[in-house]
Amino acid sequence: MVGGGFHQGTVNTITGSSGTGKTVFASQFIHYGIGQGEKGMIITPSESAEYMKREMMSSFGWDFGAMEKEGMLSIIDVTDPVLRLQKSIDVDPVDFLINFRKLVERKLEEEKPKRLFIDDLTAFFMAVEAPFKVRSLTDDLFGTIRASGVTSVVTIGTAFGTNQFLEYGADSATMLNRERIGNTLIRSIYIMKMRGSKIANSIRVLDISDDGLSVSTLSPYP
Repeated sequence: MVGGGFHQGTVNTITGSSGTGKTVFASQFIHYGIGQGEKGMIITPSESAEYMKREMMSSFGWDFGAMEKEGMLSIIDVTDPVLRLQKSIDVDPVDFLINFRKLVERKLEEEKPKRLFIDDLTAFFMAVEAPFKVRSLTDDLFGTIRASGVTSVVTIGTAFGTNQFLEYGADSATMLNRERIGNTLIRSIYIMKMRGSKIANSIRVLDISDDGLSVSTLSPYP
């Protein structure tokens, strides 16, 4: 669908509502890379590392804990002092996002991963009132990621309506949906944009099984 995959050193957004498969998509991106000898990093501002490790192990048999011990994966979660600030109502959202960018920059320099997954940040961007500031903060964060040379996936929720700012600044934007067709709930995927690649101009069925996520050649529509 994207002519071979994500380009190295790019920022790629995965947008969808709750339950569409964003976290599975991004986690599989990390897991597959580690299987190819590429070190991974996960930054999850609103979820604990232990919860994510349990979820991926029980659902798909992906042992992120063992990968951490082997030095092939690092996970930064809500226990990090910078991310813990989000729980304080006194922290200005702009200051938090500036500190978050600095955290990302520092961790990328320390760990030097090949692949990066950042979990949903839309709630924090929603709290920034001025649209031009959201755009500026997005550009700063994505610029920091690109400068490190890491290939990244950033998941984006749709509940807060700020996803367009992040999608606009990204190198590619993949959209996930889940909808009722007849009496069946079906997940789907399409590529909204990808800089530097010819993309498939079609919507495909997205399947999630015990082995993870796969894209069907079928369309979800009759």
